[in-house]
Amino acid sequence: MKKTFITTLLISSALLNAKIELLDRIAIIVDDGVVMESQINKAMAALEEGYREQNIQLPPKDVLLDQIKERLIIEELQLQLADRAGVKISDAELNSTFSRLASNNQMSLEEFISFIETNGDSYEEVRETMRKEMRIQRIQRGRVNSNIEITEKEFEAFLATDESLGELEPELQVRQILVKDKSIADRVINLINEGTSFSELASEYSISSNASNGGLMDWRKAIDMPQLFENALKDKSIGYVTEPLESGSGFHILKLEDKRGQFVQFEDQWNARHILMIPSAIRSDDETESQLQEVRQRVMDGEDFALLAEEFSEDPGS
Repeated sequence: MKKTFITTLLISSALLNAKIELLDRIAIIVDDGVVMESQINKAMAALEEGYREQNIQLPPKDVLLDQIKERLIIEELQLQLADRAGVKISDAELNSTFSRLASNNQMSLEEFISFIETNGDSYEEVRETMRKEMRIQRIQRGRVNSNIEITEKEFEAFLATDESLGELEPELQVRQILVKDKSIADRVINLINEGTSFSELASEYSISSNASNGGLMDWRKAIDMPQLFENALKDKSIGYVTEPLESGSGFHILKLEDKRGQFVQFEDQWNARHILMIPSAIRSDDETESQLQEVRQRVMDGEDFALLAEEFSEDPGS
């Protein structure tokens, strides 16, 4: 009994002294989702490796970190949109994509998988990364496939809803300047008001990943942007510049550069009636045409078309 007690005590002591290893933790909460610290660390390592491979001097680490956080937040928001839209990439579609990539690199699929793993990457992780990218691309391009048949009444009912406005609204081209604090944002706003080029200010001040491109963002509908951006740009004209918008990444200044697309245009619709007369063995082509000309003249003179159709037309439907 004493021996058992001593053994139990030793085990308990070992457990108390054991090292507790934290595997991962939440770094950013994004609406209904999260960005994990491991995602940020992995993206940082990949970005730093890219700079080293291209022999380019690394920007300050806090600038890189802000760019990575912004990119991961946008990716998470787009994946949430994909979830709400029901966008899924099947294994078959993913396999086809990898087969095409392997073929483009003059490899078989097995050789391509071996190449990935030889470079220290996990094939399964690469597959899931590719699946996410394909879902995001499908959301960005609006290629959400549907086999739903919609009736005319359902379509007219949809056009009467607020949701239809989101579907029919134009795409926006926006420039962005992202800075760390309000004082810098106010300084940038003053420079814009003085006439300084927005794109030049973006290149000089912005810590966003698109700073080198003058802050230019991809074409996107407002509803596909973060809600902060959507609300700021709603119903605004080309050339509009927002006040500084505060988010978890800092302060955003947006400029509406351009719009494209148009609302659905309805063509004129016509209700038509006809009178059909068919040549036969007892009525030649010429006689048929002559009789139709007479009927036409009677219509032109004001007689009721429906009554003439009932009398002369040989089409049961008319």
